[in-house]
Amino acid sequence: MNSTSRGVDELFASLGDPVRLRLACCLLAVPRGACVCELVDALDVSQPNVSRHLKVLKGARLVEERRDGRWMYYHLRPPDQPVLERIRSCLETVSGCADLQVDLRRLRARLDLRRDGRCVLGTRMMSSRSNAGRGGERPVRLPALH
Repeated sequence: MNSTSRGVDELFASLGDPVRLRLACCLLAVPRGACVCELVDALDVSQPNVSRHLKVLKGARLVEERRDGRWMYYHLRPPDQPVLERIRSCLETVSGCADLQVDLRRLRARLDLRRDGRCVLGTRMMSSRSNAGRGGERPVRLPALH
């Protein structure tokens, strides 16, 4: 992240979308990172949607990726600048919202399926979309912040 206002503008704009804010909160909870399929299950949104939003967060230099074999793990960039430290503090506060707690519970359940700390291919939790007609959870929506 550079110290120009343009870099800060991009950072805040990247967090202005509800899905990206939810992704950032999930990644804050997983310091070593999460793969796309784990984030798809946590947020209950499509894989292309998650991948697109991760690309935006990466472009804003908030998220980094690392490869581990066939998996790509995404994590929040280390707080090497004061603005990133403060963004993390804000994300910690926002993560306490009831809506985001649902995402974090689903993420923890998905992470419990890992073997040797790695994502497991083909292990997909039941999404609320597939449970919708059987009393499953409804899709999570962030509250409007005023």
